[in-house]
Amino acid sequence: MCYAVMVVFLLSSMIFQAFLYMDHLEMKQRLAAIDKKVHAIELPIKKSFPTNQPQTTKDLNRLDVEDLHVRLKRAVPVSLQSLEKRLKALEIRSLKDNRSSSRESCRGRDGRDGAPGPPGIPGRDGRDGRRGVEGPPGPPGPRGDVGQSGKTGTRGPPGPQGQKGQEGQGLSGVKYVRWGRTNCSGDAQVVYTGFIASGYHGHKGGGGEYICLPNQPKYGKYTNNFEGTGAIYGAEYEFGGFNPFDRNVQDHDAPCVVCYVKSRGAQLTIPARDDCPRGWTEEYHGYLMTEHYNHLSSSNFICVDQKPESVPGSRKSHNGALLYLVQADCPFFSACPPYYHGRELTCAVCTK
Repeated sequence: MCYAVMVVFLLSSMIFQAFLYMDHLEMKQRLAAIDKKVHAIELPIKKSFPTNQPQTTKDLNRLDVEDLHVRLKRAVPVSLQSLEKRLKALEIRSLKDNRSSSRESCRGRDGRDGAPGPPGIPGRDGRDGRRGVEGPPGPPGPRGDVGQSGKTGTRGPPGPQGQKGQEGQGLSGVKYVRWGRTNCSGDAQVVYTGFIASGYHGHKGGGGEYICLPNQPKYGKYTNNFEGTGAIYGAEYEFGGFNPFDRNVQDHDAPCVVCYVKSRGAQLTIPARDDCPRGWTEEYHGYLMTEHYNHLSSSNFICVDQKPESVPGSRKSHNGALLYLVQADCPFFSACPPYYHGRELTCAVCTK
């Protein structure tokens, strides 16, 4: 196959050189014809204008013709030289094309891979890549240290009301005063004992409530001079003629005791009743008493036990604070009956 290609190549180059040779001969013939024409023009000019005559206008024209002839002679070899250069370039190009085609047709198989070369110099760091797709969340990490407490935020709106809790057992306890006695009833505990006291019945000012003063006072800073300021007086029983109690306690000072019930949490004093409502525990009952309605000093109503006691050694009347039975005055009382004019009213102290 390679030999056939070489033969074809040699034949084509010989044909191409033959064409070039023929073109070269044709060009020479043309140049010879041009040279004959130029000599034909020069002969009559030389005869008419000898060389020893001064230069005139005709001489100048002759010189122009000679110059043109020289230029033509110069131009012809130049054009021939350029043509020859172009022919040689075409021959070289055709040879290269033929060699490349012959090489491609006669190319053998690829050689084996050579041994790997030494590693090259490390290149520069590339640009940061684009952000990839966010992956799934990882497992929770270990719990960190407790941080500092933040500032108290603004108070939020109140939440919904919760369900009602179970009824308690009253373990907070309740206290009450048993007026006219020195002991408590039932499961009540004695907190302290004392006597009833209040303001003087003839004074306009001062305290107006009955209180239970303890038998053993404890003083702070004091003087033994009565300075005529606030004053308190012991209370004694007074009867206008009717005594509902089992014993006569006229002009006796009235004792008292403060009681505490641990198992109950509410206390109630009911006037005009000597019993308690269902579900309540009666601590004691007795009669409603207060200051005389015609005295200057007014006081509150208290429930004195139906079996009153007296402060020992207090039978002498001193008329300080006084306790009188309470009656309904029906002309000024719209609930008559069931209330009746002049009847002494009872009372009861209840807990729950």
